[in-house]
Amino acid sequence: MSMVINHNIPALQTYNIVNSTSNSLQKSIAKLSSGLRINSAADDAAGLAISEKMRAQVRGLDRAVANTQDGISLIQTAEGALSETHSILQRMRELSVQAANDTLTQQDRSYIQEEIDQLNEEITRIGNTTQFNKKKLLNGDSAGLWSSSSLETKAIIKGGLREIDQFGQKKSVEGNYKITVKADPGQGEVQKSDIMTIKHPNVITNKTVNSPLDVKDVETEGMAPGTYSLKFNGTDAAAATAAADITGSYGIGGQLYTTTNTISAFGAIPAGGETLTIKLGETELYSQAFDAGIAGTSVATDVNTKMANMVAKAAEQGVSLSGTLAADGSGTLTTTKLGSAAPTLSFTWSNGTTSPCVPNEPTNAAVKAEDVFTVASTTKNTLNGSVLFEVKTIDSSTGIVTMKATASTLSQDGVSTTKTMDNIVVKQGGDAVNLTDIFGGTDTDGEETVTVALTNQMIGAIQDGAKFAVSIKAGVEENNDNVAHIQLTGALDGTWEDGWQNGVFNGKSPDYILDSTDLADKEIHFKNYMVNGKSGEATLGDIVLKTGGKFTTATGGAVKAANITSNDTLASFTNTYIGKTATGDVKLRDLDKFWNSEGTFMLEDAKTLTLNQGNGKTASITLYANDTLDEVATKINDAIASGLGQSKYVDDATKFATFVSGPQANSEAVNGTFVIRSVVPGAAGEITFSGDQGIIDAFSLNTIQDSKETVYNVDVSDAHTGEIIAQNVKTTGNVLHGVINENVDVEFGALSGVTAKWSEPLKAYTYTSQQTSSTLHLADNTTVLQVGANEGEDLGMDIGDMRSHALGLDGVNVMSHERAGRSITIIDNAIDKVSTQRAKLGAYQNRLEYTASNLTTASENLTSAESRIRDTDMAKEMMNFTKLNIMLQAGNSMLAQANQQPQNVLSLIR
Repeated sequence: MSMVINHNIPALQTYNIVNSTSNSLQKSIAKLSSGLRINSAADDAAGLAISEKMRAQVRGLDRAVANTQDGISLIQTAEGALSETHSILQRMRELSVQAANDTLTQQDRSYIQEEIDQLNEEITRIGNTTQFNKKKLLNGDSAGLWSSSSLETKAIIKGGLREIDQFGQKKSVEGNYKITVKADPGQGEVQKSDIMTIKHPNVITNKTVNSPLDVKDVETEGMAPGTYSLKFNGTDAAAATAAADITGSYGIGGQLYTTTNTISAFGAIPAGGETLTIKLGETELYSQAFDAGIAGTSVATDVNTKMANMVAKAAEQGVSLSGTLAADGSGTLTTTKLGSAAPTLSFTWSNGTTSPCVPNEPTNAAVKAEDVFTVASTTKNTLNGSVLFEVKTIDSSTGIVTMKATASTLSQDGVSTTKTMDNIVVKQGGDAVNLTDIFGGTDTDGEETVTVALTNQMIGAIQDGAKFAVSIKAGVEENNDNVAHIQLTGALDGTWEDGWQNGVFNGKSPDYILDSTDLADKEIHFKNYMVNGKSGEATLGDIVLKTGGKFTTATGGAVKAANITSNDTLASFTNTYIGKTATGDVKLRDLDKFWNSEGTFMLEDAKTLTLNQGNGKTASITLYANDTLDEVATKINDAIASGLGQSKYVDDATKFATFVSGPQANSEAVNGTFVIRSVVPGAAGEITFSGDQGIIDAFSLNTIQDSKETVYNVDVSDAHTGEIIAQNVKTTGNVLHGVINENVDVEFGALSGVTAKWSEPLKAYTYTSQQTSSTLHLADNTTVLQVGANEGEDLGMDIGDMRSHALGLDGVNVMSHERAGRSITIIDNAIDKVSTQRAKLGAYQNRLEYTASNLTTASENLTSAESRIRDTDMAKEMMNFTKLNIMLQAGNSMLAQANQQPQNVLSLIR
């Protein structure tokens, strides 16, 4: 070996080896300290790339496992809420079954309906508020979003809008859809109440007052049933003629049967002479022998001369005889009898010659006071009045009748006074009896008289206790124009006969002469005696006119005759009777329907009724004792129009509820009834009432027109391209099911494709078809879970709208047996929808649990594979580390030896 000192080749060689060993040792230390075989790309470039790819997959799988667990938690949250919804639906079904039993009253059903309504609201609240991480789960938003160009067009989202085609491609049913609706109109339900009748006497209807004249009110008591008005009669009462008119007379006796007997002319008396005998049945009224040859004129004269005696004898038989014979003996004699036909009147000659008297068939008519009595007035004082005459005793033999008179008078300044005069004696054919005393007048000039006389020959027709009424029209002083001349007119109801039937007080009108300067701020009583023709009962009717402080004419001055327009009406009204069909202005407290069998008025306290519409909408009205029938109709109408929202469908929103009074044009028109109409066709528009059972029974509503569903024809097209998606799809009810997508139902307005208008001739809402269109926008918002490490490895979940409306629970109405039964089916359908959704969620949860298990296994396997690539073999690396460490020590030792070689050369120099 050569020995050199400039280049220590052995040392350099040893250094390189030591340096290489040191580098290898550092890598070994790095592998041992990190546990990784590849700590940098230089360690294994390909292995690093593969490892990083696997590492991404592993971390993605681990995150997917966490996502899956979060998805399971979301499902459990939704499913837990639906569990409560299921419980609520089971309770609602139980309540519907209970309500279907007719052992319950309407009030009981209203309590059940109230609980069902609250449960319905709770289902909707659960749907609106169930959230996971602020994401709403059960209101449809977690599946799809929608908007519409029409408030009437709505989407019901039953699940996600994402679809997967045959190639595994995912797409969403999104976009704008044009919904065109044409309809074959159905019809709304029409209900009708029982007939409302009057319970109390003296109930006023159809009342009007002359407000411009400051008439405040008019009241009545005891008036006969009928229509009345108080009118100004003429412009100057000073010219009024005093009179006395018999205004109510039937009841004076009864039915009079009248026979007209036609008498033939008498010829000459046969030779030998004959006797003429006139009989009334078996009673001889006349008998006279005539010499032969006497002319018929003499016979007729003798009969007429003795007619008064014949009348008296007929009266003893209860028959009124009247009439005279002509000079030749011809003529007519009239026989009248109370209660039955008079016996036959016969004329017989002693030689058996046929009677010249031929009677007609008897006719019957009511006894009238004017047939028997004459009442006259020449009164010039300032009193007006009505007088009731009552027959106390009758003496047919003397022709004397004793009566009692009761007078109700009204002074010119409106003050009423009542006086009685007993033992008025009138005699057949006698002088008139002066009754001025009962009017309080003074007969200083012979012009202030009221008289009564028995002048006609019908005393036999009068009965004890017979009554008749007289109207006294008082006169006024000459040239006194400071008066108001008021006339009472009216047509009375047929429950009163004769003088009070179908006319104006038997054609006569009581007048009242009043001093107008004293009429402001007063209650003026116009009292009138009336006699009921059927019962003979006498009544003192009182009309009270209430005036204000400005009781004036249209010209603004005091109410004086010179300022009054003839026939101006102060007030008018109809006075009813018990059992009469009510009109719209009758108050509820005056109707028999609102009084129970114990005589208790059911509205002493206000009662609230709830209107329940088939689509779930409700509205309430409150009834008070003093509500009129028209006011009740208005309340019901407004509740349907506004509360139930039907006004938006029609041109006239005042016809939903009417009280029928007066002439009508169709079959609904029964006076005294409510007619309640729904314009919404089908079950969705049916209206039921809930509340106090007694009040509901008072209305006794029954259906007179059944509801009928509308049949809709629907076209669906792309709103942008016009591409037809579906055409002429028929549906009954206003919901289009699953045409756009199986998870989308389209709901449109109850009257889409229909125009509703009120027909006055038909008294009904009529429907015409009219095409309508709206645009529906849909956007997918499906709940998607990322359940894999890579793009597209996801899972979409169908979580639909689980609120009451989407479940169809708006139609749950248990207010009748039929509707409660139908509600059971509706709730069964809702239970099925919730069960289907829960089943889906359960399936999703089970799937996700398997997904999580699969992801965990995949992550484990990938981790193992990545470990084999990237992790170090610690045992092998430790062997390598030991080797390298020994080599490094040996190298360092050899390097030291190599560095000693130059020193060996220097030692040779020494």
